[in-house]
Amino acid sequence: MHLDIDTVFIVFFALALGVFKAFKPVEATLMVWLGGWILLPVGHYPAGSADAIFPFWITGLATPSDMCLTKAWASSAAALLGVIFFDSKTLLAFRPRWCDAPMLGWCFWPVIQSIFVSGQPQPAAEVSALYVFGCWGLPWLLGRLYFPHPQAQSVLLRALTYSALACLPFSLYEGAFGPDAYGLVYTVHPFRADGAARYLGFRPIAFFENGNQFGIWVSLCALVSVWRFVVSPPGRHRHVAGAVAAICVAMAVAAQSIGALLLLCAGAALLSSGSLIRTRLVVFGTLGALTLSALVYASGVIPINQIGKGTAWGQSVVNTFRAAGRGSFTWRISQDQKLLAEIKAHPVVGSAKWDWWRAKNTRPWGLAMLLLGQFGLVGLLLCFGSVLWPALREAWEAPRASGWQISAMPLLLAVIVGLTMLDALMNSFIFFPAVLIAGALAGRRQTKA
Repeated sequence: MHLDIDTVFIVFFALALGVFKAFKPVEATLMVWLGGWILLPVGHYPAGSADAIFPFWITGLATPSDMCLTKAWASSAAALLGVIFFDSKTLLAFRPRWCDAPMLGWCFWPVIQSIFVSGQPQPAAEVSALYVFGCWGLPWLLGRLYFPHPQAQSVLLRALTYSALACLPFSLYEGAFGPDAYGLVYTVHPFRADGAARYLGFRPIAFFENGNQFGIWVSLCALVSVWRFVVSPPGRHRHVAGAVAAICVAMAVAAQSIGALLLLCAGAALLSSGSLIRTRLVVFGTLGALTLSALVYASGVIPINQIGKGTAWGQSVVNTFRAAGRGSFTWRISQDQKLLAEIKAHPVVGSAKWDWWRAKNTRPWGLAMLLLGQFGLVGLLLCFGSVLWPALREAWEAPRASGWQISAMPLLLAVIVGLTMLDALMNSFIFFPAVLIAGALAGRRQTKA
């Protein structure tokens, strides 16, 4: 017998109020928001999704679609409700500043966009704006309210580590028997078979949107856990931190999400390189290369599909990825290339339709391309820019020093945000704590001022 999804959401809101009554606001916020992400159902999937072999039409919770009551929205709304009832003083004392302007622009963009597009937006502009506010604006607000200070950020890092440990039962069970925990508790997960079989055993999904999201979640939290171990002073607590880090890294490796593991290694390398080269040089050099590559990629100047299918060199590259078990990478690129014409039809403001890709019977797998088609270049820049700019600022100001020390905590947080948005170029099921972290980093500057 499965739990009723609507009932679960209602009970969660009630429990959230109880958590805020029993714990301090900082702790309660993390318990409710992260707890919702770990335990809540994803939402009401479209009819027939569970019966499909590959339900490509489910775009993920980062953008408004035909799924509006989701765990991304409910977790944030429940946390806000707790703040209103039990810490309204902090909420009323909040004053928006210039640092909040990009996020406000992103939250209001669906309404502004509706002025420039023909036809009725889908979902309606007001619905899209409310959804974006809940999924992006509220985590940002929570970060601004409670996590601008080093002490609170330390609590945040510890909570992220705990959120990975909370996934350990799923890792053990689903890694051995396959990702069916969601089906046992709620309903059959539409993506239960998507990339589930790995080199050894299975990649878990737990109660996340997709196995990719499980992989990136445990991998980035593993990076956090390793950092916390390295900076821990000698003593019993360091031994505990080491054991926790070992478990989190083992979970990340066992999930066998190669892209997520590469990001974990890239983050560790970036933190380590700070003593040799200024972090700003690495980060902004990489950003420049990615921006140039993205412009070429989205323009279609280079016929990637033709090269991959019509040349010996291109076929060799594709076959190499497939032989290594990474055929999904080239497949994602091929789906993007099929939809460039649709994106170019509304390049600046977008189509205002969540399923703008429907006519081609496929969709992009990365969040960036989904945003381009639905909200245009303006929406993409507002979304990515609002989250990335606090992280880029920290990278710019980071001294030439190792990132494996307690004073580098803001840099670690910035690295988590940067890796999340890098992953979002190829994955629409993103690591949402990065939004809350970005708000915390933006608030850090205001606190210092």
